[in-house]
Amino acid sequence: MKAVLLSVFVSCAIAPQALAQQIPSSAISAKPNQAKTAQKKTAPTKSWSRQTLRVSLPTTADKIKFSRDGKTLFTFTNGANKQSAELWSLTTGKRLSDWKAKPGFTFCDVDLSPDGQFAAGVMYSGDAATSTKRNIELLVWNLKTGQSRWTRPIQNHAIQITDTPFCQVEFSPNSRLLATSISGMSNKLQSGVRIWNVLQGTLQQVAPRGITFKNKVFAFSPDSSVLGFVTEVNNISQLHLWNLNTRKLQAKLQAKLPAGYESNLLWIADIVFSPNQQDVMAFTHDRELISFISRWQIKTGKLKSLLELPIGRMDGLFAVSPDGQNFVYGGQVAGYHIGNVQTNKSWKLAHGFKFVNPIINDISKVVFSPDGQQIAIANNDQINIIH
Repeated sequence: MKAVLLSVFVSCAIAPQALAQQIPSSAISAKPNQAKTAQKKTAPTKSWSRQTLRVSLPTTADKIKFSRDGKTLFTFTNGANKQSAELWSLTTGKRLSDWKAKPGFTFCDVDLSPDGQFAAGVMYSGDAATSTKRNIELLVWNLKTGQSRWTRPIQNHAIQITDTPFCQVEFSPNSRLLATSISGMSNKLQSGVRIWNVLQGTLQQVAPRGITFKNKVFAFSPDSSVLGFVTEVNNISQLHLWNLNTRKLQAKLQAKLPAGYESNLLWIADIVFSPNQQDVMAFTHDRELISFISRWQIKTGKLKSLLELPIGRMDGLFAVSPDGQNFVYGGQVAGYHIGNVQTNKSWKLAHGFKFVNPIINDISKVVFSPDGQQIAIANNDQINIIH
């Protein structure tokens, strides 16, 4: 399928009322320090025509995240035989440290702060004969000392003891905020995204309420002032842009196909803000045959472009680069590739998967480094770092 750029100028913004749960005024302000969060020059878009294997780590993971300097890799594996968060050196290929959830609890998601000082994990309690609901807690620990900085209970969100939670935790780019969300497989309406102060462990905001979080898709804007998150209610996928300074919903966006298609709504699987913070981009698809990168203007919520991707029915897209210019896609039939949005070129992934099932929204097993110059790919038995 050839990539075709379809210029579509359709306003997708909805003027919502504020949905924030007000936190006491004594809570520490969540506004970012503008001086400290000034935009840095981004690295030039990398050509992946020639790829080199930097290192292979003797482990696998359900979630992978590079440190800001690209020298270490934070991994998370949630399974019966291995349930831990680990930090690996990409210079030596050795494991530096690992962490377990507290006794009686299981991690359901973890994240590494961009400044490399902290890690965070959302934990849920195991089966208990005396309880009908799961306890859910947020843990933040110091990476240098390995010690817990603070632990806070999160509202149980009516997650039944027989239900396995879907969780997400994400640090802001300035490392001062944490966003968390919880939902259950029962698909009941849950409370909304919670915003936490990393240093103090105080709850800053809750917004919006009454939304089911089926997709694990979060992204902060580069200056940490806007949080983008994807929701799905009644099979309708929407991208919410939450302004952390005003505590209001800035826009609610839907990805749509151009006129002439039988079904016009697209499902949102991954999002990324442009480095200049003018646009937000999303990998979108119709769940069957067609995939696009949708691009909206943040300030107005208008759809600027819709780029059709060369992704077939048996392919899955796994990652978009931080600048939105490169993406990884593929499947068992045609193999895995790295594509470029601007040039419409793609290259075979030289050090990719041995075997994985092509799950379209399994975006955590392939990630780009913050500068877009490296890719980490989790196989069944190792993680390859290519550049």
